[in-house]
Amino acid sequence: MPSVSKKQKHLMDAVAHGWKMPGGKGPSRKVAKEFTRADKARQRKDKLNKWAHGDAKSNVGEYKT
Repeated sequence: MPSVSKKQKHLMDAVAHGWKMPGGKGPSRKVAKEFTRADKARQRKDKLNKWAHGDAKSNVGEYKT
């Protein structure tokens, strides 16, 4: 399940890298890593969709004369 906000993404990234909330509350490291993996997969999918539809700016295959 990917993050739904920037704040949630930052929290999950921090917890996945070992940060713990004061008092021991918050998501487990396992859950945070799952969120982080889902966010990365969504980024790859979005980037691929942009490339496939020609929205990405790329000079690959273009010749300058």
